[in-house]
Amino acid sequence: MAQKHLIEIDGVPINAELEVQQDGDSRVRLAPDMDWQTVELLHIRAGLHVVMVDNVPIELYIERNASSIEVTIGSRKYQIRSGLTRLTDRGSTKPSNMVDGLAIVRASMTGAVLEIRVGLGEQVEAGEVLVVVESMKMNNELRAPVAGVVKRIVEGLDSQLEEGEEVVAILPTETPQESS
Repeated sequence: MAQKHLIEIDGVPINAELEVQQDGDSRVRLAPDMDWQTVELLHIRAGLHVVMVDNVPIELYIERNASSIEVTIGSRKYQIRSGLTRLTDRGSTKPSNMVDGLAIVRASMTGAVLEIRVGLGEQVEAGEVLVVVESMKMNNELRAPVAGVVKRIVEGLDSQLEEGEEVVAILPTETPQESS
């Protein structure tokens, strides 16, 4: 099942679809009338990535800031905002479940911890990337569902996570409403 995301590239909104197939390959298309393209994102080192699009390598430098991602391809820079809307049959944009007053961020699928971007006791904003998990050749950003303070966090890079496993627990600065 394809996940639908609204992203913005240099101020232009784009309805992108991402599909992870049973063999682990990923496909993407940037408009409903476009053809699907096979993609693989390879992490080289901090900031440097190679994306394979239909087996054609494209070198990217990715820099994240508070509200967007700056992607440099050759000499051209693009400002990308994502997470504006996420439509999927598998999930929702509701905050993670609350347990004992903590907002729990769980692994959405089995994978390995690639990056830990926050530390214990740090103040985080809603939507901030906390941890990046590599799963099925894709990097998945786990974001804070609420603003608050990190009370628990997974230990160690390359830690293996199971689907549904707690990754981060946040004490909200404001108590979110329980969803029904």
